[in-house]
Amino acid sequence: YHALQVRLQHRAKAGLTLAGSYSYSKSSDNGSGIRTTDGDTLTPSNAYNLRLDRGLSAFDFRQRLTISSIYELPFGKGRHFLADAPRAVDAILGGWQVGAILTLQDGFPLTATCGPGNIQNGGGACYPDNIGVTPNLPESEQVRTRFFNTAAFVDRLPGGAPFRYGNSARNTIIGPGIVSYDFSAIKKFRFTERTGLEFRSEFFNLPNHPIFNPPGTSLRTPAYGVMTATRIDSRQIQFGLRLHF
Repeated sequence: YHALQVRLQHRAKAGLTLAGSYSYSKSSDNGSGIRTTDGDTLTPSNAYNLRLDRGLSAFDFRQRLTISSIYELPFGKGRHFLADAPRAVDAILGGWQVGAILTLQDGFPLTATCGPGNIQNGGGACYPDNIGVTPNLPESEQVRTRFFNTAAFVDRLPGGAPFRYGNSARNTIIGPGIVSYDFSAIKKFRFTERTGLEFRSEFFNLPNHPIFNPPGTSLRTPAYGVMTATRIDSRQIQFGLRLHF
C-alpha cells in the first residue's frame, strides 16, 4: 500500500469550522480475503500463473476527497447580528447551525469472469481472455448500460484448447465512484442555563445523485457491463428532537 495523504483543518473561528482530507493511493495484493466488494477470494484462478492474480486490492480506490464544514449562523442572542433582538425574533432566527459533508471517491476494481458454460481445469474463478485493450472507458463514454468496454473480453480467443486458463488478470476494471453531499440544519432552543431543546434536520445525498452498484462482470449474461441497482438509497431526509437537561 502506497499513499499520499493530506489533511487540512480550520479550527472554529467566527462560528466556522472546516476540515478536508485527500488521499491518492494504490493497494496491490494477490487476494483480498473473503469479505470484499466483488467476491474477490484468496484462491488463484491459475495456480500455474500467479501473476494474473497480482493486481489491485478489492478495496483499492485511487483518489478520495472529503470536505466537511460546520457554521453557526451569526444571528440571535450573543451573535454578531440581532444580538438584542426580542425573545420571539431570537427564537425564530437565532441558534441555527448548518453543516455539510462532500465526498468524492474513485471506484473499486472489478474482475471479469467467464460466461455461463465455460469451465477450466481447476483453479478459482474462471478468467476470460483479454483481446489486448483496456476495459476502462473514458468517463464521457460511461453509461449505465455499458459502464466499461465489454468487447475487451472474450471467453476464449480462437486457436487454443477450449478449457484452458484465460489470460486476463484480476481487478482490471475500475467500478463506479462515489459523489455524495450531505447537509444538516440544527436549531437550538435554550430554556434555562441547564436545559434546552435541539431540532435537527438532516439530508443525506441531498442532490439525489445516483451512487451505483458495480456493473455485472460475467460475460454473456444480461447484466454484463450493466449497472442494475444503486449502492445506497436515494435522497433521505430525517428530523429529530433532543431534550437535554
